[in-house]
Amino acid sequence: MFLTFEEMSELTGRKQKKKQVEQLLLMHIPFSIDALGRPKVLRKVIEEDLGAERNYKNRSKLSISYDKLSAIGKV
Repeated sequence: MFLTFEEMSELTGRKQKKKQVEQLLLMHIPFSIDALGRPKVLRKVIEEDLGAERNYKNRSKLSISYDKLSAIGKV
């Protein structure tokens, strides 16, 4: 369902959760933050971005969450 810590590190090139969040924002990859402040990315999102079959009708537009930026001290 979600990428593992190792997969997230490989995707972003970062190990620190704050740096992972910054990189995900730069890469325009939608994510959420768990209770421990770690970014969570759905595996399906990455698979679609890498060429898996897409359903464009149900995909929402990307928007910046200022709450997420505030949580990591970027706003």
